[in-house]
Amino acid sequence: MKTIVRRLGRLEDQFVPPDHKARKCFRLIVCRYGAKKGLENATCKRTLGPDGTVMELVGLYGSNEGPERVTAEELDRWVAGFPIEVPARTGRAI
Repeated sequence: MKTIVRRLGRLEDQFVPPDHKARKCFRLIVCRYGAKKGLENATCKRTLGPDGTVMELVGLYGSNEGPERVTAEELDRWVAGFPIEVPARTGRAI
């Protein structure tokens, strides 16, 4: 049991900022010109940067039908449903 608790502690240290404040976030939203901005065909990728910043790439590839726009609250809730990927580290530490 102690091994599991220790491992969970390490994972929390890795994925939660030390001061337990919200991470800095950089969100880039890409839209198709002329299409209505909806979440039905949207894509999202979230990546953890080396400095702890979460970088989000959102593609709003809507159609000509559906709602006219997406509210900020709807978009935030939708994006929060995607996992934050941690890129594999390459190279050796010197």
